[in-house]
Amino acid sequence: MNTEIRRSGPQQQPGGCLTGVARVIALVVVLPVRLVWDALVFCLRQLWRWVLAPIGRVLGRLIEYLLVIPLRWLWEWVFAPLGRALRWLTALLVVTPLRWLWRWVLLPVLEALWWVVDLLLVTPLSWLWRHVLAPLGRAVGAALAWAWRIAGRITRAVGLAIGWLLWHAIGRPLAWVYRVILTPLGHWLRTWVWRPLAAAGRAVRDAAREVRVALFGGASR
Repeated sequence: MNTEIRRSGPQQQPGGCLTGVARVIALVVVLPVRLVWDALVFCLRQLWRWVLAPIGRVLGRLIEYLLVIPLRWLWEWVFAPLGRALRWLTALLVVTPLRWLWRWVLLPVLEALWWVVDLLLVTPLSWLWRHVLAPLGRAVGAALAWAWRIAGRITRAVGLAIGWLLWHAIGRPLAWVYRVILTPLGHWLRTWVWRPLAAAGRAVRDAAREVRVALFGGASR
């Protein structure tokens, strides 16, 4: 039974031969590329190891001895002492005199000017505002508020008076005319004019319909 299974195994995988052929073709195509790649990597590694790295180390030493060390020496023995000397001279010739001038001249002058301005301007204006302008403003505001309220009451009273006059001069007569004359006249016209005219119109319309039916035939509606 196992022999039959082993014999029938290769027959159930028809793609095995195609896979082997594809692998051989892929190996034939890829092998030269891989050989070229490995050779290139080896050459670049040897170039870096025996050429570029030594040249880089030599250039680093040259830059250090020809540029970095001279600049460091120049900074330590020339620029740094010169900067300290300039800072000392600036402090001695500029900062200290300006500080002394501010402390003993400008500040006392400004304090004196502020005292004069406070004495001659700020204090009088404060007193004027506190004792004159503020009370005057409050009084004027109170007077204006009172006048506004009184004016509102007066305008309301004037409006009521004008409304009363217009009602008694125009509204009430018009209301009396409407109630006493126009309303009875309208009722009379509706009873004795409009209704007879409507009835006559309906009679004329019915007569015309009867004549049309009698002359031309057709059902009367």
